[in-house]
Amino acid sequence: MVQKIIVAAGIEIRDFQGSVLLAFLNANADAGKGSVWTHPKGSGGKAAREVHVVFTTAEFATALDTEDAFVIYEGHSRYGQGPAFGPASTPHVPDKKTFPLNPWGIHFRMGYDATDTECVGDLLEHSVVPTEYDLPGSPSKAFLPLALEKAAADAKEVESKRKAGRLKKSQLKAPCSVRGSWRSLDVCNSGLAATTTARSDLPLKGRHYYAFQPGKGKPPKPGDEYLTAVKVGSGDLDKATLKCKVLFMASCSSHVHFYKPLDKRRKAVKSGCKFYMTGNVCSAYNGRNFVDQIFKGRDPFDKKDSTIILKALNGAANSGIVGIY
Repeated sequence: MVQKIIVAAGIEIRDFQGSVLLAFLNANADAGKGSVWTHPKGSGGKAAREVHVVFTTAEFATALDTEDAFVIYEGHSRYGQGPAFGPASTPHVPDKKTFPLNPWGIHFRMGYDATDTECVGDLLEHSVVPTEYDLPGSPSKAFLPLALEKAAADAKEVESKRKAGRLKKSQLKAPCSVRGSWRSLDVCNSGLAATTTARSDLPLKGRHYYAFQPGKGKPPKPGDEYLTAVKVGSGDLDKATLKCKVLFMASCSSHVHFYKPLDKRRKAVKSGCKFYMTGNVCSAYNGRNFVDQIFKGRDPFDKKDSTIILKALNGAANSGIVGIY
């Protein structure tokens, strides 16, 4: 039986880690029609492995439901908003005429009810306008990551004190300085809130933030950063059967962003899929390194082989500390 390996290459990452993977495949496998390679090289009709490289949300969804497939997503986590895909060389702020729908704002939804993200480093950086998640109004049983659980509790506490008249006079005079409160950018930084992007969007107009980080902006214009909360959900994951044998989420901090939603779905559909996930930010060629281990005859589902694979993955600099779950 030919082992199918499906690599879903996400927006931007396809141009970097993705190009390294393609070079590796061309050197070590036979290219077929489309983005398909067979291995070992020169094996013809007796190939043991078939690698498919895909570039769309729909293809990633299909991969998750492909029985016994080894699936790799190599792309951005998008701060927990989910895998995102786009054409090669997609700019950080895509031209509105060429991209009526901004691919940076289109995700495979497989996360918590909401996630935290950066007002400057994400929303302005990519001119995206995700729906805001109201932290003070979040339900008591909301499915949130730890960072937002605390942020929601803090915001509710401040709001409760405000309604009860228990805020200090200094806090009432300077509401933007109240730590943990759900603050309006229109009020606290009207200039930033009114920033118009190259797509003529106003991503921060009417938006709120729960944390202020001075000097956390990205170069070449370092400045202040504001953390906000945006709606995510798991609408796409909830349709998946997870028939794949292995899923490697080779994106930054994928365990933080996606493990609990994935595990919840795995249990719901009684899937045996094994998850490889990163604990930190990663920039290694994880996709290429993972496929290399499979080409060497190692089975990422096998307990003994997976230990060897993990050692190889984490032996590379900036692997993100991959774990198995």
